[in-house]
Amino acid sequence: MLHRDIYWLGKQWAVTGYGIQSVNDKHEMRFDVAAAQIWDNDLDAPMRAEPWFDAADFAAALAMARKRSQENPRTFQSPMSDER
Repeated sequence: MLHRDIYWLGKQWAVTGYGIQSVNDKHEMRFDVAAAQIWDNDLDAPMRAEPWFDAADFAAALAMARKRSQENPRTFQSPMSDER
């Protein structure tokens, strides 16, 4: 489930108050990236071999998340209880 605050929505990825999240719930948040990790290197490494992975869409989400974190750091909030 996506965090309630959605700032950008691509085909596979969304930038939310949590960070970067897979739009598809079937991945069960295994590939979601917390806001605190968006500046890490090789964030897409666990997904590169996955046949469903759209690298361009992830790169766009990452660029948007990084831009938002610089322009408005309060964009990203901790999820409330089990909300993500």
